[in-house]
Amino acid sequence: MADSYLDSQKRDAHQARPEQVEAQEKKRAAENLYADADLSASANQPVKPQDGNSCPSSVPYLKLVNRALENFYDPSRLTATQVQEIKSKYNCSIKSDADAVKYADEALKTLQDDYTDVITKPETVEILRSENGEISGIGIELKDNSPKKGPAAPTDKAADKAADRAVDKAVEPNQIVINKVVENSPALAGGLKAGDRIVKVDNEPIDTETATDTAKLIRGEVGTKVKLTVERQGKEEVVEMTRALIDFPAVKSEMRDGYLHLSVQTFGQSDTSDEVKAAIQGHPDAKGYILDLRNNPGGFVMEALKTGSLFMTKGEMLRTRTRAADPDAVDFETTNYTLNDKGIQLSSKYDSDPQGKPFEGALMQRHPDLVDKPVVILVNENSASASELLTGAMKDNKEAYVIGNQTYGKGIGQITFRNGLPDGSWLKVTNFQYFTPNGTWPGDAHNRKYGIAPDLKVTLPKDVQMNSPEDIQLKAALDYLKSKETK
Repeated sequence: MADSYLDSQKRDAHQARPEQVEAQEKKRAAENLYADADLSASANQPVKPQDGNSCPSSVPYLKLVNRALENFYDPSRLTATQVQEIKSKYNCSIKSDADAVKYADEALKTLQDDYTDVITKPETVEILRSENGEISGIGIELKDNSPKKGPAAPTDKAADKAADRAVDKAVEPNQIVINKVVENSPALAGGLKAGDRIVKVDNEPIDTETATDTAKLIRGEVGTKVKLTVERQGKEEVVEMTRALIDFPAVKSEMRDGYLHLSVQTFGQSDTSDEVKAAIQGHPDAKGYILDLRNNPGGFVMEALKTGSLFMTKGEMLRTRTRAADPDAVDFETTNYTLNDKGIQLSSKYDSDPQGKPFEGALMQRHPDLVDKPVVILVNENSASASELLTGAMKDNKEAYVIGNQTYGKGIGQITFRNGLPDGSWLKVTNFQYFTPNGTWPGDAHNRKYGIAPDLKVTLPKDVQMNSPEDIQLKAALDYLKSKETK
C-alpha cells in the first residue's frame, strides 16, 4: 500500500498481527497509496545463477521484478512456472542497470496489466513536472479508442505474443487519438484537434500499445521539435511543433447563471484539492456547484478524498482491498476511509485475521466543509479511477446529483516505488481494488468495466464540444440546480 509495508519492521508486525499497530506507521501507509517506497533489505542480497542457466541472475533486475510480484494485487495471473521464467529469462541479456530496467518492464507485460510498469529516469522527471502542473511537450491529452479485449490465455513464449500483436496491428491500425488540446499550446497553434488519430511521430509509424506509450514518444526537451502525422476524416496531415513547458491547471472555474462551474482536469497534481478550495472561496455568492469530472483520468487518491471533504461533513468515503507485501504468503487488507469533523479516519483488517481487532486511527488531513448548497457532478465515459472514486463517495452519501454517462470502469489503483531502484527508475504496480461506500466496484479497466451509473443519463453528441452553448450535459446540470433553487 505504501512504504511502511516494505521494510522488515513492518513485515514482522504484519506476521505477528499485534492488536495495536503504531498510529504513525499506519498513517504513512494510508496517506500514500501512490507514494515513495524503499525496497526491503532482502531484495539487495546477492543471488545465484538459476539451475541450467549459464548467466548469473541480475540483482538490479530482481529488485524490480520481485517487488512487482510481491505487490501485484492479483498474483493468480501467473503460474509458478511463469514466475520462475520471468526471473531468469533475461539473465544473459542484462549487461547494465539500464538493461535491467528495460527487461524488467518487458517482463511485467506478462501480467497483462496496462498500469504496472517500470518508469525510466527521464520519464520520472516528466511525472514530477506533471505533479506540479507542468509538462514538457506540445499540449495534448491522448486516449485509446481501441475495443477492449478480454485477457489472453497465458503463454510461456514471448515470440507467440509478439506474433499475435503483429497480426492485430496488421488487421486494424492503432486507435490512439487526441482527447484534449490544451489552451495556449504548440498543439493548438499547430491546428491539432480532439479526435485526430496519431499515425506517426517523427515520420515513424506508431507501434505502441497504449496512449501512455505514445505520449512518451511525443514528449521531449523544451525547445526541441517533434513532427506528428495525424489522420482527420480519412486524410493525413503532418504538423511540426516545438516542444514547450505546458502549464496544466488542475482546476478551471467559471460562474454560469449564478452557479460555480468547477472543471477538475486531474487529481494527479499535488495541489488539486487546494485549487478547488480556492475557487470555492473565491465565489462565496454561488447558488450551487457543478463539479465537472468529465474526461478526468484520475490521479492521487488523497487529492480526490480531500476534494470530497470540501463538499461533505461526514460519512464513509472509500473502501480498499490491498495486497499486503509479504514474500512468504498472499494476504489482503481491507481499509475503510471515513470522514469526520477532524479528518479522515481509517479502520482496517487483514483477510487472514478476520476475527482480530481491526486497526482504528490515523486521522488524515481534510479540508473544511465549505458547501451547503446543491451540487451536481458531471461525468462521462472518460471519468476514471480517482474521479470515479470521488463520484461514488458523494453519490452514495447523497451529497451530489450525478449527470452524464456511465463512467470508465477503473476500480483498481497503483502504488509507485520511487527510491533505491536501478538507474534512477521507479516502479508502478497495481496493488489494490477500491469500492464506493455502497460496495460498488467500478471494474478492472479491462474486460470488466462497469463504471458508476449517473442519476440522470445525458449523452453529449459526438460533434458537440464540452462547455459550448450546445453542451446538453452542462445545461442539464444548470436546469437541475435551478429546480432545486425554486423549491
